[in-house]
Amino acid sequence: MDNHVGPYRILRLINRGGQGSVYLGYDERLRRRVAIKIHSVSRQRAARREALREARLVAGIQSPRVVGIYDVIEAPGYLALVMEYVPGCNLEELLASTRPSLASVLTITADIATALALARQSHVVHRDLKASNVLITGDGRAKLTDFGIAGLLDAGEARASQAASPSSLSPEQYLGRSVDERSDLFSLGVLVYRMLAGEHPFFSNGGFDSAKLLHGDPPPLTVMRDKGFDIPRVLSDLVAQLLRKEPAERPRNTRQV
Repeated sequence: MDNHVGPYRILRLINRGGQGSVYLGYDERLRRRVAIKIHSVSRQRAARREALREARLVAGIQSPRVVGIYDVIEAPGYLALVMEYVPGCNLEELLASTRPSLASVLTITADIATALALARQSHVVHRDLKASNVLITGDGRAKLTDFGIAGLLDAGEARASQAASPSSLSPEQYLGRSVDERSDLFSLGVLVYRMLAGEHPFFSNGGFDSAKLLHGDPPPLTVMRDKGFDIPRVLSDLVAQLLRKEPAERPRNTRQV
């Protein structure tokens, strides 16, 4: 691979992760920037299948709240997913630099919930809903990305995955059990709690605490008022419901959330 992937020119590296490297590219035909996720799949048929599978899952979800996919480029040594480029930052970077207002928290939460609802409509469970997989646009809206370990509910793929980040795990994922959309809603609850409280509900001393995830309850959001703003009771109650240990006790209707 040189500085081109098919007809797309590579400009610079954006991010390198376990699911592949993401580059900023340029489509010289349509004169627009794109994000190009490159999987090294030489002699790895399973990796090629997984990359194609991600592309098909995302292509089936039509929403401005999900990063769109434009093209797939196959070559002997790699497979590239050409996606919508979202200038801005991800939610992890945003939380590291500022404390979002209540209005911003509600906007971001509603956008993520919309993405999850439309994914559920396509029978897709994301399974790795973490702050770095939520992109924040210049006008403060959220877009969900990275469906690399997503599963199809109706195809028996909604099992737990060891590739998921500890920061996004639901209790059933951690225990290796099958998951459905209620696992994604738990992860949404984690993100909302982080945005409101300024800390992860299941971290201790800066790291993931499995005992806290499985058996502990985070401080109620109603006692976190000294963190910057009052939190409406209806919102704190919803977050508490999203973070219930048992999936059956969480909301079932993603659109209602």
